[in-house]
Amino acid sequence: MNKLRNVVSIMLVFVLAMALTACSGNKKTKDYNVDEIADAIARNVSFEDQYIAKIEQRDFALNLYGIEPALVADKDGAKEAAVYISGSSPEMIVCIKAVDEGSASLVLEAVEGLINTYITNYTNYGPEQVTKLETAVKIVKGQYVFVTVSNDNSAASDYINDLLSK
Repeated sequence: MNKLRNVVSIMLVFVLAMALTACSGNKKTKDYNVDEIADAIARNVSFEDQYIAKIEQRDFALNLYGIEPALVADKDGAKEAAVYISGSSPEMIVCIKAVDEGSASLVLEAVEGLINTYITNYTNYGPEQVTKLETAVKIVKGQYVFVTVSNDNSAASDYINDLLSK
């Protein structure tokens, strides 16, 4: 009888260990390529400015958006940040991998600060742009931040969520 209890106990411990392993594996966030996602958004989302352009100098882009470079993850000596900007409207694409989830929140705060500044500035200068800014797509997935201001933020949100689910 004691042998049977020992076998059952060992089996229960094994089943619990397997269950815990399966649960902990679900918490890992998928690894995204911020350049590929930003490029796909630029090609497939509707922007008023047809010439929305990628800022190739990543450190300059972070500075422009008020993002502390220490918050952004590095890969092969470069910051994992892809930023597109418009020369004629407040449209933008910001895709960033932060060093951790707390840093992702701070990155989003910085981008939201710029969006709020744009809202203030465009209220008198280009009030038709304010709605775009107020409905900006803001997605945080783990340590990743995705922000887009476009002609159709609702469609952009659907497109980005679809990209991130693949």
